[in-house]
Amino acid sequence: MDLLLKYITLEDPNVRFVVVAIVLLGAVSGMVGSFNFLRKKTLVGETVAHSMLPGVLIAFLLSGVKSPIIMILGAALSGWMSIWLVDYITQKSKIKGDSALAIVLSSFFGLGIVLLTMIQSRFSGNQSGLDHYIFGNAAAMTPEDSTTFAVVCLVVFVLVMSSYLSIKATIFNSDYAQSIGISRKKIDILISILTILTISVGIKAVGIVMMSALLIIPPTAARFWTDRLVPMLIISGCFGALGGWLGSFISYYETNMPTGPLTIVCVSIIAFVSMMFAPKKGIVYQRWNKLLLRRRINEENLLKAAVQNEVRGKGKLFDRAQINTRQYFEQKLWNRTINRLKNKGFVYKVHTGYTLSMAGRNYGADIDRRHKIWEVYLQRRMQMSVHLVHDEAETMEHFLTPEIEEEILGELGLCSRFNPLLEIHEIIPDPDIA
Repeated sequence: MDLLLKYITLEDPNVRFVVVAIVLLGAVSGMVGSFNFLRKKTLVGETVAHSMLPGVLIAFLLSGVKSPIIMILGAALSGWMSIWLVDYITQKSKIKGDSALAIVLSSFFGLGIVLLTMIQSRFSGNQSGLDHYIFGNAAAMTPEDSTTFAVVCLVVFVLVMSSYLSIKATIFNSDYAQSIGISRKKIDILISILTILTISVGIKAVGIVMMSALLIIPPTAARFWTDRLVPMLIISGCFGALGGWLGSFISYYETNMPTGPLTIVCVSIIAFVSMMFAPKKGIVYQRWNKLLLRRRINEENLLKAAVQNEVRGKGKLFDRAQINTRQYFEQKLWNRTINRLKNKGFVYKVHTGYTLSMAGRNYGADIDRRHKIWEVYLQRRMQMSVHLVHDEAETMEHFLTPEIEEEILGELGLCSRFNPLLEIHEIIPDPDIA
């Protein structure tokens, strides 16, 4: 507990530098990555990150020092050159975008590895720490690094806020954006600048290999929680910051554990939890909704079959054998469905059989009404054979809302209060009656 309190209060200066830098990086990466995610250009971040290695090393060779500002400038120039090369290759040749990304990524990264090997063999102690740009080393963050992180993150945030509406219009409807005077090319350049700035400051902490994950995973997780841009930017930034905070804490709690990879692991866990349990889009939520839908369909089919038997003079009492003449229920499914209907008050147990309550009878009659309405619509409007409409209506009867029903009745010229058993069966004969 004392260790956690010490971590939260940031008493240790070394911890303070690392935590502030990683949290800022995670928040900005999540926000900027959302734009590339929505533009379906997530692999651009991967290419830019790997292409920055030669820029960092060339900057060191030219300056002879490992200043964060110089390293960021070298990385940014190299990243910008990689984007320009990808665009040039796709425009001037028949090579597609994904192939161009792979060519540029592998070429730049290979050049960077060659330069790193040359530097390590020719420079003695001055080159120490350059290999951290490949896998990251957040524990070696200095006050100067944290300050640089804060300044760059502030610049990125200001650029996003100042051009938010233009970016939004271009991402979702580029034709409309151009029609009101927004330059798509300028917005593409702006997003590229944001991506390059974010990656250039993050490669020292997270590493070139894993920096792209910090741009891709948070917006992917945020997409499960919302369909709107502003909430997505906020949620994505929070996920990135939370992953950075948790990764830093685990690294602080367990010595000799790398902060960068732990950050990616924490963000990945957040994404997995989002994929499984997010409302509406989560796998668990969708599976549960499908289960409830199947249950509702089985209940409605049983009630409808009971009403049809009752209307056709087969008595108010029914059992599984009688229902199976119209809608088949295996024994286990019958037991589960009839028990749920009893608990809801739609069905009562009577001796060896069952009977419908008033609520159950009304519900079943409403389902039967929807079924017959859809049969008539399919025959009259869709010109389907009378022998084919039944199977289609068996499905649609469970999804026919009152609004759609009213619209269909209006098209058919039928009164909203008509009796389907008296009017519709004259049009669509029932097999039992025929």
